[in-house]
Amino acid sequence: MTCPPSCARIRERAVARDARGLADLVIALSDAERAETARHLPDLRDELRGFGGYGELLRIVGAGVLSGPAATAAWLTRREFADPWPRLDELARVLATRPAGWQADVAARLARKIRTPDDRDVPLALAVLRATGATPPEHDPLVTAWLRTGPADDDPLLGPLLPRIFEAEGVGRELREERLTPAPTPRLSLIGRLLAAGRVSRAELLDGCLRRFLRGGDSISLRFFVRLHEMLDPTPQEAAARTRDYLRLLPVAPGPVAELALAQLRRGGPLEPADTAEAAGALTFRAESKLALGGLRLVEGETDGATGHPYAAELAAALATAFGHASYEVQGRAARIALKRAAALAPAGQILAEAVPLLPEALGVRVAGRFGGEAAREEQPEAFTPPPLPAPAAPGPFPEPTLDVWESVHTWVDGERWLAAFVRRAATDREGLRRTLAGQFGGHPQVHPQESWVEVSDWIDALATQVTDPEPEPASASADPEPASVFARPEQAAGAPEQAVGGLEQTIGELLEAAWSGAVRLLGLHPSAGRMGGSRGGPPAGWIGGPLAGPLGGPLGELLAGAMGGPPAGPAARSQPSLPPPDEVAPPHLFLLRRLDEIHRALRAGTLPPVLLATPTLTTGHLDPAVLVERLAECAAVDAAPLPADLAQALLRLPRGRHPEAAGQAARIGSPAAATAARWLAEGGLRDPETHVRWSYLDGATDRLFDEHEPAERPYQIRLRPVLRAEPTGLEALDELLTTRTRWSWFRSRGLLSWWPSLLPSHREIVAADYLPDVLHPGVAARWVRNLADADGPAGEAMALVLACQVARAEPEAAALLVRMAARGDLPAEEVGAQVALLLRRTPHYQQRPIVGVLADAARQGAYEAVWRLLTRLLPALLPAPGERARVEHTEAVTLAADVAAWAGARGPIPEVSAYATAGGRSRFARACARLHDQLRHGGPVGRGRVHEGEEESVA
Repeated sequence: MTCPPSCARIRERAVARDARGLADLVIALSDAERAETARHLPDLRDELRGFGGYGELLRIVGAGVLSGPAATAAWLTRREFADPWPRLDELARVLATRPAGWQADVAARLARKIRTPDDRDVPLALAVLRATGATPPEHDPLVTAWLRTGPADDDPLLGPLLPRIFEAEGVGRELREERLTPAPTPRLSLIGRLLAAGRVSRAELLDGCLRRFLRGGDSISLRFFVRLHEMLDPTPQEAAARTRDYLRLLPVAPGPVAELALAQLRRGGPLEPADTAEAAGALTFRAESKLALGGLRLVEGETDGATGHPYAAELAAALATAFGHASYEVQGRAARIALKRAAALAPAGQILAEAVPLLPEALGVRVAGRFGGEAAREEQPEAFTPPPLPAPAAPGPFPEPTLDVWESVHTWVDGERWLAAFVRRAATDREGLRRTLAGQFGGHPQVHPQESWVEVSDWIDALATQVTDPEPEPASASADPEPASVFARPEQAAGAPEQAVGGLEQTIGELLEAAWSGAVRLLGLHPSAGRMGGSRGGPPAGWIGGPLAGPLGGPLGELLAGAMGGPPAGPAARSQPSLPPPDEVAPPHLFLLRRLDEIHRALRAGTLPPVLLATPTLTTGHLDPAVLVERLAECAAVDAAPLPADLAQALLRLPRGRHPEAAGQAARIGSPAAATAARWLAEGGLRDPETHVRWSYLDGATDRLFDEHEPAERPYQIRLRPVLRAEPTGLEALDELLTTRTRWSWFRSRGLLSWWPSLLPSHREIVAADYLPDVLHPGVAARWVRNLADADGPAGEAMALVLACQVARAEPEAAALLVRMAARGDLPAEEVGAQVALLLRRTPHYQQRPIVGVLADAARQGAYEAVWRLLTRLLPALLPAPGERARVEHTEAVTLAADVAAWAGARGPIPEVSAYATAGGRSRFARACARLHDQLRHGGPVGRGRVHEGEEESVA
């Protein structure tokens, strides 16, 4: 289609992206040119789609040439024209030149297209409304969208839209975060400035708030209007003029609104008796204790000094409603007012008499004595008698060794069973073992690309591979020699005298050694493979000097071999297992890996003993001393030396104490290993090390200790640092296990935490100390803590903290763990209570009510004496902080303490509880404190709580 001259000029301006020039051109068009351009508008859209920002240009053209308001609104809001940061100045200038009625119609249509405050058309609609001055339509999403944009003081939409905030749905939730303190937030601040400038009326704002309150809503949607009302701060005259509205809010408005209404009724001056009766009846009907007590104060003030009050029936009805309130404090206050104002309420005594059964028995008896009626008899709950602690279960025998558990060797029980069966079969039936393992593992060499192996399953694979596809141990020393220089000749790698090198050779050597380190990681090799290849007295096939020995083949091997004067590289050697550095895994983890490493080395060297010494005899990980002696004798009979780490593990698994009979039998065997075991059995084994816990936290980038610098607020990142001091044993593997912990976290050890209790079944405190880095995050599984609970040895600060974390997390097994240890007499109850208190004080992650629930479960399962000892250290942390109002969780904690104290026959005051008990008060919390205080002081019967001194007189 041929484009007319006007359309051509518009296209030229649009292609040049000249928005201002385009707007000027469109404004200057005649009616005929507008109509002609409108017919070509779709073609222009298709042509401009390839240009960036074309939506702004086409909007300008459409606003100037389209004749129908509906078509114009549809064109302006096309999805393809949307822009996250639209430029609307020129568009608004074009629209302002169209007829006024047309402008108002387009503006209203654009406004009604808004559906949500973040609708993409909001900036366009608001810009058109501001540019045209059209009256905004009655459309609630428009109001919330306008508020979200943050209107300024000079916004022309303030006049028409600000009054609508009291009617539009969604405004309250949109403005729910507006606050008055510490300084008014933007919208409240804007209204305050408009009020100060006289641009809005106080009366209109107050009436708007009240209209919004009377329309109803939840506390969140009305929060902004409550704060706006607080900012307006009505005068007594303004409050008195709106008494009827405030009265209508009392029965059903959300709590904050009802409190505001009650405050304004008091501010407005004395109420008429009828209004007082209405307000009292509305307030005592409410569930909130604070509001119900406010209603009772109105009754008390209205009947002061009166006899036969004209509104006695209405006031008595309010008291009768309070008699049935859920709060004992409200019930008690209503009963006292009824007795104290009996003369004023006498005409309506029958109403009070009929409500007497709603009161607790003690209060009902007193009110019935004055007004008549029959007090309800409270059913006394059947006294709970806690059961005795269950007898501790004896550990079961350890399952027989077998190779059939190869799929679950990552668990400690099946891992130990598999290792024991493997070593036994390797000594008695190597060929049968090979066939079995070939069927289980496939008979193919395993590839282990790690630089260091930290998983048990990797070592099990290596043992199976060594049997199915043997590779002998090098004839040289077992320790890896230092790698030779990369430019060394074969005779140097084999031990020839070192020759000095320098200059260019040294530089090339350093570069190639750096390249080797990268190749090891890239190709999944380990330097030990090269070192073992170079220690055999001559270069094997594919040998390359120094640390490149053995593993390389293909073009890279040939290239390096040619450069170094060696023969071409042959097939790649199998990478051998390697222990991680001591500072990368936790000491118990490294101790376990050393056992696996020595079994693998002995298998390759052909020095594997006929039996492992350390296989447990009980499911706790313990080893019978007599069985250890039998295994030592079996090794000595075939002149086989037990493996050192295996011997150390066997010694750690012996039961605590001296075993003189087994010591004598071991001494008669005559082998060095048996002599070591005999000495250990006779002297009582490992002495318990000293353990301690230090709490630290991150203060920015600085790691601080709690005992040196207490933080101002509870930090989110907390670290628990175990401190362990042990006497040397003379056994290298044990001394390494008991070394000082140098790190606070062992990320690579988390996969083997389940093994640790079985490594030290007679010294659980050591294991608990090593659990501490993980006990807060990600956490230690309850089943592992249960294994610690079944172990032996003192339970100190570390074990108490591990248990405390289970209690603080309210783990499903937490109560059972407390009962389990209490039954054995091993629970450090006081220390656990102290650690739970520290967790509550120092971390923000734990809640009080679940903790109380765990303790209640444990007490009801028979551990009430231990729970009471725990509460003596924990209860002060479960009470309200200074200046804090007692909440439900505080009452529950003290109630539990009173129950447990009664079951345990506890005596001796807790000062923090005594302070609350002697301070008086009639709340549930105060009565629970009085009950506990009485139990600890007198040991009397535990009931609902005695009346405080002077309370009976005040009620009477």
